[in-house]
Amino acid sequence: MIKKLILLALVGLMSISMLTGCGVNDLGYLKFSKELSNITEYSFENKTQIEIAKEASGEPYNIDVQLAGVANLEDLDSMYMSFDLLFKLNDIVLEKPINFKIVDNKFYVSKSALLEVIALEELANDTSSSEKVINEIYNNDLKNVEYILLTDLGEVYKGKTNEEITDNALNYLTSAFKGFDSKLITQTAKGYTIELTSETALSFVNNLFKYLGENKELVFDETVKYVEGLYGNMKIEGFTEEQKQEMFKELRNGRQDFYNFIDEAIIVLDSGEFDSYADMIKGSNIKEEVYKEGNTYKDISEIEIVYEAIKMGKLVSNTTITPVKVEKTAITGGVIKVEELESLYKIKENKINPVQKMELEWYLDSFDVQLNNTRLEGNTNIDSQPYKIIDGRIYLPLRNICESFGEEVEWDNANSKAYIIRGTEKIDMSGVIIDSKTMIKVRDFEKLGYKIGYTQDNELSRATIEK
Repeated sequence: MIKKLILLALVGLMSISMLTGCGVNDLGYLKFSKELSNITEYSFENKTQIEIAKEASGEPYNIDVQLAGVANLEDLDSMYMSFDLLFKLNDIVLEKPINFKIVDNKFYVSKSALLEVIALEELANDTSSSEKVINEIYNNDLKNVEYILLTDLGEVYKGKTNEEITDNALNYLTSAFKGFDSKLITQTAKGYTIELTSETALSFVNNLFKYLGENKELVFDETVKYVEGLYGNMKIEGFTEEQKQEMFKELRNGRQDFYNFIDEAIIVLDSGEFDSYADMIKGSNIKEEVYKEGNTYKDISEIEIVYEAIKMGKLVSNTTITPVKVEKTAITGGVIKVEELESLYKIKENKINPVQKMELEWYLDSFDVQLNNTRLEGNTNIDSQPYKIIDGRIYLPLRNICESFGEEVEWDNANSKAYIIRGTEKIDMSGVIIDSKTMIKVRDFEKLGYKIGYTQDNELSRATIEK
């Protein structure tokens, strides 16, 4: 399985990379891209309009996105970026921009994003409970918080520079695909244009796999060398050095699988089987124009998707990048981690809009039970929890299930007992302790006055817990 995943990743990397080849215009475009990539301090703006036809999604959508900000990537060990996002979806508009920041390789979003979530959820007609929960958190629990920490990028690029990463990518392309011309790039008076249509896409894929078939060993070796060089020194959270080396080993051992994949793809392409697919998307077009105007770089992209003569959607994007000196500024105000916010939201939701009915499904060979929850105000959500089968009966985690129903759970550490507290009443819900969690049988919920149902269909079991 790992080998197949790596093989797919390998082919995907090459396919994406080879939208540019190593023809004359391709090399000129790569040189232009390198020049742009090596700018480490800059301001940027982007405006993107997306139209999605009713035929594609059931409802027509018009989306406008605007980004504006600055970046300082001089030191990849301490990356900095700050930008504002404005968003419009049909008639729903963000009233205030959402600010995103990368400071010392940590990615943040302003807490104002929470209020904008309410506006966007109007489309789903499911805002009553969310609005109450978010407002409760925003006005009471986040008074001293300004930003939400989304993720820590860590030391992924430790010891590397923008220029080094760009040079390695350029060297890979020019060595692995020397002599291949994508025929997709045209030099213009100001820069370069890349254009891909349904017709040229099929021609490009045919030419690419023909080249791969004739240069399998070169492409494989250069790609492995590039991937190992790129990720060799990276420290990725949750990915140990042993796992990384195992991935490299699997990658190197995938040579024959890669050769077989290329050979099989060439046979399919030569059969003309894919010609009909080109006819299905006839009229589709991807076009990108990049150029330099003064000291500003511009990128104009247009994508139009047509399927069986029906226009499904369109995207137009304009980006400008201007080199400027960018001063890094620190995060001011309090910060909450997104994991802490998610936990807080769950606690508040269980109090404001508790579950009324829980439908459980599980297979005997699975690790988790799926929970389909129906809440007080009618909205539903899906969750999962670990379970155990003991003497043929299913045991579930007491605290997570009961707190979802809005119950108060108390743990008596001295006597190793769990209770549900209802005013002055204490209901003993002690079960078995597994991995420091109290697990109880489904039938034990009858002690709380809940209705229990149970059915089984071969390997699939179902149960309901209703308040």
